Amino acid sequence: MKKLIFVTIFLISFSTLIKAQDDYTIDLARQFGKDIFELNGVPYLQPMVESINVTTNSRFLNTAYVPSEVDEPYFKFSVNGMVGFIPDEKDLFKPILPSAGVDLEEMSKYMEYNFITGDLTILDTAGLIHYAFLVVINEGINEGSIKVPTSASTIMGNKDTVFYLPNDVLKRLVKNMNVAGINIYEELPLEMQKQLDSVVTQFPETFNLPPGADINTLAAGVPQIEIGSLWGTELLLRFIPPVDMGANVGDFAFWGIGLKHSISQYFKDSPFDMAVQFIYQGTHLENEVGVTKAELTANANMYNFNLQFSKDIYDYFDIYTALSYDMIYINSSYEYFLPVEIQWELGMLEWPYHHPTPGYSGDSDPQTTNLSLEDSNLKWTIGLKKDWGPVTFYADFNLGEIDIFTGGIQYTF
Repeated sequence: MKKLIFVTIFLISFSTLIKAQDDYTIDLARQFGKDIFELNGVPYLQPMVESINVTTNSRFLNTAYVPSEVDEPYFKFSVNGMVGFIPDEKDLFKPILPSAGVDLEEMSKYMEYNFITGDLTILDTAGLIHYAFLVVINEGINEGSIKVPTSASTIMGNKDTVFYLPNDVLKRLVKNMNVAGINIYEELPLEMQKQLDSVVTQFPETFNLPPGADINTLAAGVPQIEIGSLWGTELLLRFIPPVDMGANVGDFAFWGIGLKHSISQYFKDSPFDMAVQFIYQGTHLENEVGVTKAELTANANMYNFNLQFSKDIYDYFDIYTALSYDMIYINSSYEYFLPVEIQWELGMLEWPYHHPTPGYSGDSDPQTTNLSLEDSNLKWTIGLKKDWGPVTFYADFNLGEIDIFTGGIQYTF
């Protein structure tokens, strides 16, 4: 019975594709493109989202000293800069070509089979066509006639990557498709075989992953104010509205609030200052990627816990250090269109134009992919600061998942 079901399903899905090729070829290419993006587009873009958030989740301290009592509040206004150094491992990822094996449970999502009457009802024609195509791709990968690149560039790297689906290979795979020991292609009438050959020939041969932008560093800046002190506790505030950080990053905004509490105030004659600090920061990122202007929107919530120490060296400068634990929660949304190369092959755009022209409307049906990500990072900070009256200069280096150099100038009043 399973043999009959498999054969019937594939016969119907292939014959449906043949009879409705004008309606489903673009839909199939769009769905296959979505598969590729969800498997590869997210790891392509995600290092950018992670790196910019990790980089901006820094530059919180230049001393561990917080007075336990003050006669009147003090304010520290500072302008800070951060530069994150992107590690090489964020330049590449392992690409995946969408595929699927023959699975009766998966097929049941697209059809219903009545074991009593033998009737087969198609629930989702486009879905069934898409699934049958993934099975063909899977056969090609298994036999080695369809090659999957071993590596691809993230947006941080500088490598072009192409999935190549030769029409002659797809035609041969379809002709040799065996399900439950039966050759599906040979079960079709001769005219339908010719039409199927035509459909496969029309399907795009190449699906390109976007090339990297060759990004080695990320830079950010933020104004910050600290207010103290109450019971040895200092308040930190930072905010910056959306700022265009260039084509590769896009518009980026962030805000934060933190509390630092003196620990050394509880120890008489402590040889150094010690404090603990907790900071919450939110960020918002918007960007357009590639010639099709894929829209990326990412919102992040970040938390930083740090234990910090500082020591005055002969009244000349201070050395400070901290051990931090970062937690990052990111929700991203990607809205995108078919790649330009695919739109050219399908006749949706006029070559070599990247925009609609008379008679070529282009892809007007964007797709959306959502992603949630959690990440953590242990970070060690070491830095120096120098006071000149109310003005303070400082710089430090942060070792962690991404190494970060930060510095700034502060005025106390």
